[in-house]
Amino acid sequence: MGLTSRRAFLGLALAGTASGAAAALGACTPSSTAPPSSAATASSAAGSPAPGTASGAAPAPRVTGTVAGGLDTPWSIVFLPGGSALVSERGTGRILEVPAGGGAAREAGRIDVRTDTSEGGLLGLELSPKFAADATVFAYCTAGPGNRVVALHWDGRSVGGARVLVDGIPAGTFHNGGRIKVGPDGMLYIGTGDATRQSNSQDLGSLGGKVLRVALDGSPAPGNPFGTRVYTYGHRNVQGLAWDSASRLWASELGPDRDDELNLLAPGAQYGWPAVTGARSVNGSVPAVHVWPNTADASPSALAIADDVAYVACLRGQRLWRLPLPAPGSPVPGGGALPGAAEYFRGQYGRLREVVRVPGRRELWMATNEGTGSRILAVAI
Repeated sequence: MGLTSRRAFLGLALAGTASGAAAALGACTPSSTAPPSSAATASSAAGSPAPGTASGAAPAPRVTGTVAGGLDTPWSIVFLPGGSALVSERGTGRILEVPAGGGAAREAGRIDVRTDTSEGGLLGLELSPKFAADATVFAYCTAGPGNRVVALHWDGRSVGGARVLVDGIPAGTFHNGGRIKVGPDGMLYIGTGDATRQSNSQDLGSLGGKVLRVALDGSPAPGNPFGTRVYTYGHRNVQGLAWDSASRLWASELGPDRDDELNLLAPGAQYGWPAVTGARSVNGSVPAVHVWPNTADASPSALAIADDVAYVACLRGQRLWRLPLPAPGSPVPGGGALPGAAEYFRGQYGRLREVVRVPGRRELWMATNEGTGSRILAVAI
C-alpha cells in the first residue's frame, strides 16, 4: 500500500470507519501437573464516587465481591462458552479455570516460560473466533530468545498440544507487550513492546513495538498495510486492545516517565515512539486521544470497552479509569483529554493488571497484580 493510500485509510479509520505455520516447539510448552486450587473469598467494597460523565447518568463502577483469591500474578482472563474463565499467571505459567460466577480456581494446564524477565512470562489469552468448532485457545508467552504466540487445544478440562503461530517477537526484561485479542474481522491482533530497544518501534522489519494483525494460522492477515504481520507501529509497550461499537480499535500504552496513552489505531499508522509521546505529532505520527501526563495516575494495563465507554486498569496508578469515547462519526477531540474521564478505587486494591467485561452482563472482572495475594474482583457497571 502506498503512502497516499495509507493516509486515506488512516483518515477513514480516525473518522470511525476502521475495521477490523506451525513451527517447532521448544520452550513455551504445556505440561501436565496436579491442579492445586485456591479458595474463593467473598468481599465487597464500593468505589469512590466520581463526577458524572459525558455518557449520561451511568452508575459509578462498584466492586461487588471477590471472584477468586490466592492467585499468583494473574495477567489475562478469557471466558469460555459455558461461563467459566481461563486465567493466565505470568510467572508460574499456569492456566487456571475459574468456575462461572466465581469459586475455587483449578489448574487446567501449564506452560514453560522464561523466569528471567520482570515483565515476561505467560501473558495474554484469547479464544479462537471458531472456538465451538476448533476448541483453540491462543496464548502469548516469553520463551527461548523471544516472545511468541501459540495455539493450544481445550478438551473441556485442560489445555495442551501447543503449536507456535508467531515467533520472533523481541523479548526483554521489560516492555514485552502481551495483549492478544480477536477483532470483529475474525483476525488475531497482538500488542507487542519494544523490549527496551527503542529502534524496534520504527523498524518495520521488527515485530517489536507494534500491533500485529494475523490470520488464525499466524500468517499475515489479508489486507495488512505492509503485506506483513505489522498493522501499526511506533509503539513503546502496548498493554490493552479493545473495539467499540463502530469496530474502531483502541489501545492503551505505557509511556516512559510521562504520557501514558489511549490511542485510536488505524492500519499503517505510526504512533511516535521513540521520537514523541502524548498528544504531540512528529514526522506524521498519530497523537494520542487521551494522555495521562503523570504516570503515577495511570500506567495503563488492560482495556475493556462496554457501551462505548473505555475502562482502563492501572498498575502504578492503582485505579480504574472510566473514559467515555467519542461517538462514532464525530470528531476525535484534540489535546489529549477526553471529556468526562473519571477514576475509581484509587489505592483500594493495589495494582490492577486486567479488566474484562463478563459476556452478557453489566459486570467487569478485574485482576489485581499483588503477587501470590492476587485476586479477581467483580465490578458492577
